[in-house]
Amino acid sequence: MANLHFDMTDHQFIPLARPWLDEQEQAAVRRVLDTGILSRGVELEGFEQGMAAAAGTRAAVGVNSGTTAIQLALEALEIGPGDEVITVSFTFVATLNAIARCGARAHLVDIDKNTLNIDPDAIESAIGPHTRALLVVHLFGRIAPMEKILAIAARHGLPVIEDACEALGAERNGQRAGGFGEAGTFGFYPNKPVATGEGGMITSNNAEVLLRCRQLRNQGLDPDSGLRHPTRPGLSARLTELQAALGRVQLARLEPSLAARERVAARYRAGLEQLQAVEMPAPASEGERIAWFTFPMRLLPPFSRDGLREFLAERQIESGIYFEPAHQLPFHKNHHHIEALPVTEDIGARCLALPLFPQLSLQDVDRVVATVKEFLQAGA
Repeated sequence: MANLHFDMTDHQFIPLARPWLDEQEQAAVRRVLDTGILSRGVELEGFEQGMAAAAGTRAAVGVNSGTTAIQLALEALEIGPGDEVITVSFTFVATLNAIARCGARAHLVDIDKNTLNIDPDAIESAIGPHTRALLVVHLFGRIAPMEKILAIAARHGLPVIEDACEALGAERNGQRAGGFGEAGTFGFYPNKPVATGEGGMITSNNAEVLLRCRQLRNQGLDPDSGLRHPTRPGLSARLTELQAALGRVQLARLEPSLAARERVAARYRAGLEQLQAVEMPAPASEGERIAWFTFPMRLLPPFSRDGLREFLAERQIESGIYFEPAHQLPFHKNHHHIEALPVTEDIGARCLALPLFPQLSLQDVDRVVATVKEFLQAGA
């Protein structure tokens, strides 16, 4: 496939994602700089409290990335070499990287063809003597069927970790992403509703997990208890005061950000749902709120996902391959326990993420839709 090049200064260019930044972020950064405190201060404490409230948990622990959040949550549960963690391949590779960094293996199961989240019917048969946890990804801002998953985990005495890096603000039957399992994990990369550049968060109701995560992010030392983690070496994985200050501003406007994303997703659906060659993301079911991360459409044969991506790029519209199945990547294809993954491989070959962010105008959404239609009409 040809490399895709964009003129980032072209006012016609539509990026895949863009953080919502304004004078409030500028004021927050100045506030931190004026204090001279760049690490372990009141901004981090405030952001952690806000994230715990957003997930509905007892507390939260800020770290330097979503990947680190997953890794430390696994390590806090003493998962390591010889252990297996059941999860999916249709996810950002960070999910599997975090497992591998613990020395464990992923046991990869298939996804549901409608929701694109883990298929709960595939979990139970994958549980074996080395299974130590379930790592559930809430993909594209949609919470996985946690009622079924938690019931399975309870029967087998397994902890559940939520990879909610794409799902801040998502709800299922009145409960928020990050508050279902032993730990929830979030990331704040610039394509997220709360974007601090880099950064992550662990949420939990388990006091022991929270203590261990605080220890592990700070070279093994917990500043509150004065204790070091007893069995694991720590990292320098703290979230800075500058990042936390940005996070607090953006968390305060999470609701308008999610509402704007919902408007964009609804406009895409209205424009694309009548096209026979396009498979749409499943709409929200009763009791469900999707925290739209991107808009993942799938093309049906004979149309080419990669062909459409090039066609969009030629017209200064960025799109993304979300996701290349992780078990097909060089390191991971030989490192994990892999079940048959027919749905994962089918969706992975056809799924394309369209631009979605709060400031995206409905006129630009219509332009993206018109370009998709142009591609299909050309029979490309």
